[in-house]
Amino acid sequence: MSAASAVVNTNVATATGVLVWMGMDAWLTKARKPTFLGGVNGMICGLVGITPCAGWVNGWGALAVGAICSGFVWFAWNYISKVRPFSKVDDALGVVYTHGMAGLLGGLLLGIFGDPNMLEFGCGTLDKFGQVVNTPPGAYAHASSSCTPFSVGGLMYTGSFHQLWEQFRAAIFVISWSAIATFVIMQIIRFVLRGLRYKEDVLEIGDLAIHDEEAFPEERFAERVGGGAPGAFELAGIGAGSSGTSPPPTSLGGAQSENRT
Repeated sequence: MSAASAVVNTNVATATGVLVWMGMDAWLTKARKPTFLGGVNGMICGLVGITPCAGWVNGWGALAVGAICSGFVWFAWNYISKVRPFSKVDDALGVVYTHGMAGLLGGLLLGIFGDPNMLEFGCGTLDKFGQVVNTPPGAYAHASSSCTPFSVGGLMYTGSFHQLWEQFRAAIFVISWSAIATFVIMQIIRFVLRGLRYKEDVLEIGDLAIHDEEAFPEERFAERVGGGAPGAFELAGIGAGSSGTSPPPTSLGGAQSENRT
């Protein structure tokens, strides 16, 4: 039951995130139209936001998580990104927004929309597979000296800020640990590679300066063949004509003559 709910909630939140982002693109931007990349960002926001709470919220909670995460990140993407310190962050893919902010918000929203009826860990006798067996419902739901039933109750269902506070504490710990570990890793990279970034003049040249090769060395790689451009045989290094219409090698001439006749 809980696994099926988690799968359904994941899809619901993702779809909601896509629709919210595309709707905001269509109504709140100067272009007044949705974009493919905007839909992808909304999808990521829904997926990331529902991850901490997929098995703990009901369908309405999943809708709310997808809509809130996508809407919040849309505003952050379009407005907060222009304000320091976010304007100075080297984040070409927007990971700070679609993953950082959406993940933080999704975790906090569990403390609001967590439904205690969605999943409950009770007390009872476990078999070798960890499943509860031979336990009446009364014993499963009531605490004993060795066991206390557990479920997640958000603010909307319990009126208590306890779970929201726990989610906030967990978020602070994860952010702090990630920042410290990332800093240590970057210092190791700095020491091994003698710097974290190449100089600007090297980056402008790109692959040729760094790897001494290019992925697409020929500018005419994607040019249309014909209409004054070199012929296919000339591009392949066959034939010596300069007009782009030189005949193929002799070994192919006979076959072409026969085909013409």
